[in-house]
Amino acid sequence: MSSHHIVRENQEPALFIANPDCLVDEYLNQLLEWSPTIITLAEHYESLKAREIKIDVVLDNQGLESHVLEEHISLIPYSDSYIGPLFSYLKEKNNFAVNILTDIVEIALYLPYLGDFNINLINNKGKTLFVKKYEKWLPKGFNLFIELEEGKLGEMQNLKPLGDRDYAVLNDGFVSIPQQESYFIISEEL
Repeated sequence: MSSHHIVRENQEPALFIANPDCLVDEYLNQLLEWSPTIITLAEHYESLKAREIKIDVVLDNQGLESHVLEEHISLIPYSDSYIGPLFSYLKEKNNFAVNILTDIVEIALYLPYLGDFNINLINNKGKTLFVKKYEKWLPKGFNLFIELEEGKLGEMQNLKPLGDRDYAVLNDGFVSIPQQESYFIISEEL
């Protein structure tokens, strides 16, 4: 018996490859299985094309000529930071979820967009989420890294502290962190 998935446009998070080398191919291939919209920087276009990864959008600060790209690819120029043009493109396409391959885990870059977008940062260290509340079923022993800019998280359920910001799940079941006033960072192991 086979299973068939019907994926509507923009139902799956887009995939923005800011750093193609920060995630092993096994996990990258899992992200590519759902055929997301794939966005990258001009400097990574050729290497991703050589790996037979189909790019949909290239963010360019190198003055690329559109004729060097395959026909279907959108070219979006930017000058200072690619963050604004990335989220403008996603909003224009009504895609409000994005997985970003990057080693740079910094909430300040994404704060202006967190109210409208579901943003996950992914690299070999794990999957990082920016949330105000967290609730998820996890297996016993699963590790989380939690970083809060200010204040305390309150009563966490089913977690034991391992160190400064490291926690482990006590028992198979739901882990929860109550609603916060501001966003905090939580990283899950892959």
